[in-house]
Amino acid sequence: MKMISLFPRVTMFAHCLGLAAVAFASNMTLAAEPFRVLSPSGGTSNPAVLLVPGCSGFAARNGINHYEERASELQAAGYVVVFVDYLSHRHLSDCGGGRDVSHAEVASDILEAAAWIKGQSRVSSDKIFVIGWSYGGGGVLAALKAMPPESPILAKAVTYYPDCRRVLPWSSPSVSVLMLMGALDEVALPALCDPAVKGAPPNSLHVVLYPSARHGFDMRSLPERAEFGRLGYNAEAAKASWMAVLNFFR
Repeated sequence: MKMISLFPRVTMFAHCLGLAAVAFASNMTLAAEPFRVLSPSGGTSNPAVLLVPGCSGFAARNGINHYEERASELQAAGYVVVFVDYLSHRHLSDCGGGRDVSHAEVASDILEAAAWIKGQSRVSSDKIFVIGWSYGGGGVLAALKAMPPESPILAKAVTYYPDCRRVLPWSSPSVSVLMLMGALDEVALPALCDPAVKGAPPNSLHVVLYPSARHGFDMRSLPERAEFGRLGYNAEAAKASWMAVLNFFR
């Protein structure tokens, strides 16, 4: 595991970051499919990226849909994008701080989505990736723990300021993980991730800690300080972290 300290830290908002659902466009799959999908034009063997939101799901914040923006960028770059909406799946508007839906339940939805998209003809079955934010990031780590170590369905995983409460290390050495955290995060404390970080298989985890970043540091829908100063956008850390994600997936 390599630890790098870069750029201003930004705290993340584990519970309340998300995007509004939008109508299906012509490049999306039919409503009959179990997950909403964005597919790139052309190609029959594309990598896939699952998006797992924070505790407010795929809801817009201050008129900006962060997840839609990221999904569009990934789609344009040649990725099949799958929205893992663990809240609407349970008819919830938010996760209730973990009271209404557990990390294990989020993990189950992630693995179900991964198995489904892996079976689609347009997807490269050995390139199933995932990005989780805040509570969704905790769900991603739980999914890594739940996967059989000898045959992991996820090849690469990214967690933005994950909620690491009760998270345990995973055992598969073939899964690469990128963990992006803010040193000033008072919502999802980086120290809570220590058990997973210290117990991760050798050379499987890369951690980046942004020194002046708060919770939600990549969400441009947030002001620099919001919600009693616990959340905040940091343009420098947001740009650097997204470039790190794109490079990690290549």
